[in-house]
Amino acid sequence: MFVNFYCRIIKINRDLIHQHNGLILYNRLHYIFVKDTDMLLNRKWQNNIYLQEIIIFIAMFILTMLHEWIWIDSVLNFFKGLAFFILLYMQAQAHRFFIFPFFLKKDFVSYTLLTFLTTFAGAFLLFEIDYRWVQPGLYQEDSVAAELIYHFVICIISTYTIMSLFLMRQYMTELQRRNQDQLLLSEMNMKFLHAQLNPHFFFNMLNNLYGVSLADPARTPGLIIKLSDLMRYQIENANKFTVSLYDEVSFIRNYIDLERERIGKRCDIRFEYPESKNFLEQYQVAPLLLIVLVENAFKHSITNGSWFVHVFIVPKHDQLEINIHNSMPDENLKRKSTGIGLNNIRQRLEFLYKGEYLFLTSQDKQAHQTTLILRLKNNING
Repeated sequence: MFVNFYCRIIKINRDLIHQHNGLILYNRLHYIFVKDTDMLLNRKWQNNIYLQEIIIFIAMFILTMLHEWIWIDSVLNFFKGLAFFILLYMQAQAHRFFIFPFFLKKDFVSYTLLTFLTTFAGAFLLFEIDYRWVQPGLYQEDSVAAELIYHFVICIISTYTIMSLFLMRQYMTELQRRNQDQLLLSEMNMKFLHAQLNPHFFFNMLNNLYGVSLADPARTPGLIIKLSDLMRYQIENANKFTVSLYDEVSFIRNYIDLERERIGKRCDIRFEYPESKNFLEQYQVAPLLLIVLVENAFKHSITNGSWFVHVFIVPKHDQLEINIHNSMPDENLKRKSTGIGLNNIRQRLEFLYKGEYLFLTSQDKQAHQTTLILRLKNNING
């Protein structure tokens, strides 16, 4: 019975591996798309705010002075037009930086009052410059009021035109930032597949389950449940932003229990963590972040001498500290390491916990030590 059950499990797991490999291929293609798109989004001219301001300035100057090109027939007249536009532009920028924040704060009374006062002051200043220097011969005494209204309207139009361009640019910048974050998250999800538990681990565990089922059948159901929980946890939580610290610790515990079953007679395995479910459920952590460190400890600690892996998880208020001590591998038993796992850890930490984590590694001839301290999110306080 156990042999037939074992064969069915092997077949199911192989199907899952084929699906996993297909997903890897898909994500490799997606990775190429992500890289190409990211290069387009990160062109320097698009991200240079000063260059954008210059382009807006030139475009607005051309549009504002378009009906005056016939009048601008000399260098002096050109500079008069430029000076006139600079005053318009400065008035619009003052509105953008000093008055528009009142609108964002929903202080509409102050915003309306300040807008009217600054626009009127700007219109009066433009009229004085226009009347006394730019085009002094065009104005007559009986047209002063009309000209003030004309300049007032120009100030309003230029202000809200420039504000519209500014808001459009802000919207596009925010949209670009969100797209880049989404692309980065997709890229990290792709890389994260490489940092998940190796499918061969499941094959090894199934072989161990087969041996256990022959020698001690009573232990087999519990081990099968642990293996099932590992697979389910990865499938259900890999794409979540955060999970309960209790769920993450339980996942690590199941993994270590299966490793203990596999190599426990040759390796000194210790795993210490708070056992209070209520305490651990108070906090959130990024899923499958810590398991990479634990898996690396088992993978790169094989020795014929004193083989050990010690894992300590210590939550302290709003911080989580994980310390891992493992033996250094024998030279002839060392596995070639690409460093993908640790590089992914650093990228994910920088992306998810920027400025809120400490990641240290050290080693000597006998042992390797990894320490990770990061700030936890509290379910109550957010």
